[in-house]
Amino acid sequence: MHISSSMIMMTGFNMKNVPLAVLLGLLLLLGMCEAQSNQDCCLSYTKKPIPHRVIKGFTVQLSSEVCDINAVIFHTKRGLRVCTNPTDPWVKKQLRLLSKKLNKLSL
Repeated sequence: MHISSSMIMMTGFNMKNVPLAVLLGLLLLLGMCEAQSNQDCCLSYTKKPIPHRVIKGFTVQLSSEVCDINAVIFHTKRGLRVCTNPTDPWVKKQLRLLSKKLNKLSL
């Protein structure tokens, strides 16, 4: 099918607007990616220690990557994500306990 310039003009589409539309689309996409990455970042730490029995795993957030602060994110059995300060003694203890548990499972 051949699209003539008269068909394009009838739809209100102007070829001069293509670069603007592409730029606008890229900016929108970039904004959505930035919002998504910030949404997944820890911005503060919990003050309250988490019992070992509710933790099923963890991930590490590094400030040298996308997010602003270093954090250990504990994942609970109920599906919550809890942001913690990796320098807190109770966080280090939980990580040691999880490491021991993992070593036992791998034997």
